[in-house]
Formats: sequence, C-alpha cells, structure tokens
Amino acid sequence: MNRVITSFNTFFLIVLFLSLIFSIFSLPKLNIDEEQSIRVNFYELIQDDNQLFNSSIPDIGIKKETKNLSSNNKEQKVVETAIISKFKINKIDIKNEISKIKLSKEREDILRVSAIIQERISSVWIKPNSLSESLIAKVLINLAPSGEILDFDLIEPSSNNFFNESILTAMNKMTFFEEVLSLDRKLFEKNFRNFNLVFKSSGEIE
Repeated sequence: MNRVITSFNTFFLIVLFLSLIFSIFSLPKLNIDEEQSIRVNFYELIQDDNQLFNSSIPDIGIKKETKNLSSNNKEQKVVETAIISKFKINKIDIKNEISKIKLSKEREDILRVSAIIQERISSVWIKPNSLSESLIAKVLINLAPSGEILDFDLIEPSSNNFFNESILTAMNKMTFFEEVLSLDRKLFEKNFRNFNLVFKSSGEIE
C-alpha cells in the first residue's frame, strides 16, 4: 500500500514539473532593442487620472490662470502704491501742521491771559458817570517775568481829564498780573513785557 502511494506521489510530481516547464516555454517573448525607446502618452495618462477625480486641468487653462494671477498681482501693487502715495505725508507737511498747532496754542494762551488782565482791571475801574461823549485812552504797561507791574504810562489820554484820572486810579490799584507766570518765556517777552490796553468810555477794555 505504501508503495502505491509513493508511486502516485512520484507520478504527480513529475506531471507538475512537466506542466511548469511547458508553461515557461509557452510564454510569448518580448523583443526590445536596447537602443529602442518606448513612447508613453502621458497626456492620456493625465486625462485618465483626471477622469477618475472628475477634474481636468489642460495646459491652456493653467497658463491662463497664471497670467491672471500675475495681472492681479500687478493691479494689487498699483493700488497699494496709490494708497501709499495718497496718505504719504512728507516732513514739510508735518512741520507745517506742528507749527499751526503751536501757533493756535500760543494764540489761545495770549487771549486767555489778556482776558484775565482786562477783567481784573475792569473790576477795580470806576469810570465817571457823566460822560456825554465817546472817549478812548491808551495805557502802556511794563511787566516783569514774575508778573509784577514795573511801570505804566497813559501814552494816549482822552480829551476828558476825569476819564483819564479814573484810568490812572484803577492802574494804581494793580500790582501783579501773576497769570503771565503760566506763559512760555519767549511768549511773555513778545506779548506781555510791554503791552497796551485801550480804555473806552463804554466800559470796555481792549
């Protein structure tokens, strides 16, 4: 029994071996010259891949899109340049604006101190009641940086002595204008070292 099985196995192996040899020799030969090139249509391969993913990207479309991107970049640069040019402020403009702000602040300080001085003198000035005409008199005042009144003079008296005397009486009551202490020294020297006040019979002081 063992011999029969052994013989059968041997026969099966021989048949299997012969079949393998036959299959090897029956394969078609592919003859390729070493110098011969194989052409592959990559465009078709790309088209096949694009069909799988439902998207086609032809060369013309890519170039067109690149061109559009380049054009958009140029337009963006032009717009950015225009914006920068529009809002660009040179040094001269900055200096001019600073000068305007400074002058505005100086003018505000001058008007503020002048108004206080005028109000203080007006509060002690008692003008004559019997004045039938319009009168004007001008006083020159000399101040120290501390605000002390160094001197004053009636440089343009009116035609009415009572009116003139009332002005001098009011000025004699004043000794300091300490409001000038808040001013810049240059501003003080220019506007309040020596300044004029105009007295009017209407009661106004300018």
